[in-house]
This record gives sequence, C-alpha cells and structure tokens, in this order.
Amino acid sequence: MADDQDRLDESDIRSFLAALPFVREFGIDVASFALGAIDIELPFVERFSGPTGLFPASIVGDVAAVSSCLSLLPRGWALATLDFTIKMTGFAKGETLLAKGRVLQAGRTNSVGAADVYAVSAAGTTLCGTVLATTKNFRIGN
Repeated sequence: MADDQDRLDESDIRSFLAALPFVREFGIDVASFALGAIDIELPFVERFSGPTGLFPASIVGDVAAVSSCLSLLPRGWALATLDFTIKMTGFAKGETLLAKGRVLQAGRTNSVGAADVYAVSAAGTTLCGTVLATTKNFRIGN
C-alpha cells in the first residue's frame, strides 16, 4: 500500500499503541518489529487474570495481529479492529505471553492479520491460541 519510506516505523507503532489506555494498563509492549510482522509481549499480572492464574490471551493476540497490519499503512493513516476471533489451543499460563502477529492480506480499506499466542515460562514456550483479525484502515482526520 505504501512504499518503505512512507510507511509507519517502529517508533510510530509504539506511539500508536502507547496512546491506547488498555495497552498501557495491561503493560503490553512491542518485543520485535518488522514490516508486516510484529511480536507483542504481555507480562503476567494477577489482577488481570481469570480464571485465576491465566492470561487474557485474546487481548495480546488482537494487538499483535492488528499492529502487524498497521506496520504496512502509510503515514497519516490509522486503523481500528472490525472483528477478531481467538481459538484457544491450550492454557494461557506462564510468566509472559508472546503473540507473533503477521499480515495475511493488506488492503486499502481493510486488512487481515493473524497472531499465534504463546505462553512463556521457565518450563518452555507453548502455543496457547491463534487470533484472526480484520481491520478498518482510514486516513487520520477523515
């Protein structure tokens, strides 16, 4: 959609996410960045768990899938989640959640991203869910 010089960079993505109150509240952070692929981390915080000891895996997966789509938009554009679904494949239990987001389809008005969500602990890394998200892309100010 945009050439490499006109695209949002890692700093832009971090600023966009930092402006979202729920991202700040949960402590969600960008672990790694590449065009069309973003890894998001979420440290375990007991007060956000439920059932006891389990992560809210859908949030971090949605942020990773949507942020990967954001990374391909030109400057002056933003996006919003239209729809997302998570399919849990295991317990979201560990010290950290790592969601590996990637773009499946980048469009002018809509994009589709996906993310695999992993529970990370001293015992290892385990896939615990997969997210599929659709975004609405728009020019800021329009």
